[in-house]
Amino acid sequence: MSAVFLPITGTLAQGTRSEVLNIAELIRARNYARQAAERVNGGLTRYRADASMHGPVRQAPYVRNADGSYTFRVLGYRVKNGVPQPLPSIETVVTVAPDGRTTVNYNGVIRN
Repeated sequence: MSAVFLPITGTLAQGTRSEVLNIAELIRARNYARQAAERVNGGLTRYRADASMHGPVRQAPYVRNADGSYTFRVLGYRVKNGVPQPLPSIETVVTVAPDGRTTVNYNGVIRN
């Protein structure tokens, strides 16, 4: 089964979502998405995900899909000499299925 991905643009307003969320499920999905982005970009010695993937889970840039999966748009920073660069330069889009399987839908330069 393949998912149709619609690009996420701008900042998602997490506080205005009308569906009832299982916070534990969302935290797990966010962590899987962040780990997939870290893995595909060479690990923590070469890449760091944006703070939105570490802080309050409702501030993470995600969309809940009709099939119960979550799609995250992860902006990331290249790491040079152990220090993340000042601006994000990598966009990774990851879908996390209800069973925890992850699919990287996009990994490359940040799109508008």
